[in-house]
Amino acid sequence: MQEITSMLASKFKVKDIDFDNSQWHLAIPSSSGWYFIETNTPIEVLVNLSSPPSKYTNNDGDQKKCRNYNISSRAGSLLSCVGSDGVIGGQSFRVVYSGMAKNLLNRAREHTFAHLGTAGLALANYQEIKDYDWKFHYLINTIVPASKAHRNVILKLGEQIWRASNGWPILCAG
Repeated sequence: MQEITSMLASKFKVKDIDFDNSQWHLAIPSSSGWYFIETNTPIEVLVNLSSPPSKYTNNDGDQKKCRNYNISSRAGSLLSCVGSDGVIGGQSFRVVYSGMAKNLLNRAREHTFAHLGTAGLALANYQEIKDYDWKFHYLINTIVPASKAHRNVILKLGEQIWRASNGWPILCAG
């Protein structure tokens, strides 16, 4: 556990999210690891975003449940904690999401340009946030697991260690 904690305390690499470039995430490696997303978007903007549809029709014509995250609902739980400027703790940038991924490149894409059937933030769907800055921070897991099962345990443990050290981001489900 000490090795994971030390690794997570190291410097994460950062890439600006570009909503106008569907290829922005290609510089992120297809490796397992941890990530967090930060923005300077005011909480009031996040709270007032439209909710994703509850269902969508797939290419076969079947009705499926939309799995995109409801940003407005998740952000609304902290509205009472922000100051009059809509910024938590007076910070201009704040972490709004964190997680772990078996493939960091795919997860960056999913949080930006997610299909309606994909669990993710799908940030590019919201015109209201495109004038703000969004950053994707990531750290590759370099710990060699004893087995594939251990890889998932290491990722999950690292995710919780990061959240315990840095706080629970407002767009992460509780």
